[in-house]
Amino acid sequence: MSARNDFHVHSNESDGQLSPEMLIDAAIGNGVSVIAICDHDTTAGVRRFVQYGRSRNIKAMSGIELSAKWRGGNCHLLGIAVNDGHEPLESVLRKTRESRDRRNSLILEKLAALGINISPEQLQSEAGGEVVARPHIATALLKGGHVNSIQEAFAKYLSHDALAYVDRFRLEPADAVKLLRDAGAFVALAHPRQMSLGNSELFDALITLKKAGLQGVEVYSPDTSDEQIHAYGEMASALGLPPTGGSDFHAPGRGGREIGFYRAGVPIPEIRIPGLV
Repeated sequence: MSARNDFHVHSNESDGQLSPEMLIDAAIGNGVSVIAICDHDTTAGVRRFVQYGRSRNIKAMSGIELSAKWRGGNCHLLGIAVNDGHEPLESVLRKTRESRDRRNSLILEKLAALGINISPEQLQSEAGGEVVARPHIATALLKGGHVNSIQEAFAKYLSHDALAYVDRFRLEPADAVKLLRDAGAFVALAHPRQMSLGNSELFDALITLKKAGLQGVEVYSPDTSDEQIHAYGEMASALGLPPTGGSDFHAPGRGGREIGFYRAGVPIPEIRIPGLV
């Protein structure tokens, strides 16, 4: 079954494996006609992605994924159709990447104290792009035989309260929404389940985020049950927030994710975002 759209994919400019051009080729192979690149904390791949998409007759959109401060779970915000080169955003992205780099050094120090030695050069080799992040450390742990899976690497060493966890700079959610709106983006909450909230708490959070300028909710995302999808869709509808969908694709075979699909063999429904598609 072919897919139609995907508003959340990652390239090797952050923690993905494929280049921006390879993402476009893979999307076309899966029947996707509209796609947005949403790398973590960088727009380095945006221009190539959009230009190559244009040459392949696919609607390729700019985007970004920002992590905001949150109590417990993760609050990730997608800025779809963000203006490339918007200096206030780029300034925050530079600060965020610098914070990531400092955190990475501290994580490597903690791992070394546990008898696990990973060099900064090895980490940069794993990353290849502008952003070096925890998934790259997890891959190095796996390749070094220190863990049996990426999931184990996070659970044992890299997640909150794990042995080598270190926090980093993040904006408050309302500030992140405003920053993305000022950069011309359509702002959607990514994978709501990762906020680790019950439905009532999530609805309250969406109300607060909408007041700050939130415009959509990623209703269709991986590892989300039918019950959750229904609940998120109902919340989005009640608040007048258009639903979006994304594969959160990072690499072929990783987590069973495919571009254009929110679960194995199930394409993201064709979605119309006002003003965009």
